[in-house]
Amino acid sequence: ALPLAGLTVSPAADLRSILPGTPWPPIAAAEAIAAAARAAFPGVVLGGGMLSYFTELNRKRPPAALLDYVTHTTCPIVHAADDRSVMETLEAMPSILSSTRAFIGDTPYRIGPSAIGCRQNPYGKATTANPRDERVCLAENDPRQRGLFNAAWTLAYVAACARGGVEAVAMSAPTGPFGVLHREGEAAKPGYDGAADALYPVFHVLAALARCAGRPLVETRLSRSGSVAALAVGGPEGTTLFLANLTAVEQTVRIAGARVAATAAVLEEAALEATTADTAALDRLAAPLEGDTLTLDAYAVAVVRLPAA
Repeated sequence: ALPLAGLTVSPAADLRSILPGTPWPPIAAAEAIAAAARAAFPGVVLGGGMLSYFTELNRKRPPAALLDYVTHTTCPIVHAADDRSVMETLEAMPSILSSTRAFIGDTPYRIGPSAIGCRQNPYGKATTANPRDERVCLAENDPRQRGLFNAAWTLAYVAACARGGVEAVAMSAPTGPFGVLHREGEAAKPGYDGAADALYPVFHVLAALARCAGRPLVETRLSRSGSVAALAVGGPEGTTLFLANLTAVEQTVRIAGARVAATAAVLEEAALEATTADTAALDRLAAPLEGDTLTLDAYAVAVVRLPAA
């Protein structure tokens, strides 16, 4: 069995959104909840906050002094579900992170699990039905989960959290509506109908990011925000730079300081067929970077390795 590394405790009443001016339902005091959790799980890192979104966390700010970390999640399809609107929600992440930090102080900050789809609807009885697998507000299943769009969105989301001082971020899920892979026997999904186990593009992004956990951030600067997301981490062998095209049109990126021995692995539409069954696909896609520019097709993600000087 996996050891329990952390436990998030939140009253069931807090699963529902309470509008300002509306009385909160009666629940046990925060001190009593924390004491009971620590008694039941001695020695386990205890977190609290909201299992829903920042709006709910802000309306009922947690007793950070009682907790080992504060957490919440987000959902980009609450108000609109078109591609542009979903990508634009990333622009709110710095404000969400800084606002949360302002009222939790130095308490460690975690986020997730987050995905494009809606895990739980705090504003209604259930998530929105989506039998046609369309782009629908507050739907659990979203077709972009299994596409390049989600790979790019996830990279940008993690990059925002890393720069915002978030201690840990959880994205997607192993399988199901928020899965990083398609399992044989699951409901048919366009592009994966009749397939056995198959990896979605986001699997490769999360696997590459996981290998960089704990490494120091390297500052990145973009000449034009909103089109490309970037995240860089250092290490003894050099710098790993992640890039994602957040648009439906081709983007060309010039990487300042790129040297001769740099390599780039690009996850793009032309390469997808070769990545659905290969967990090491990004390693196999790596090729020498020619010059200091890289062209990214719609929603493509690249992992660039820049060797140490």
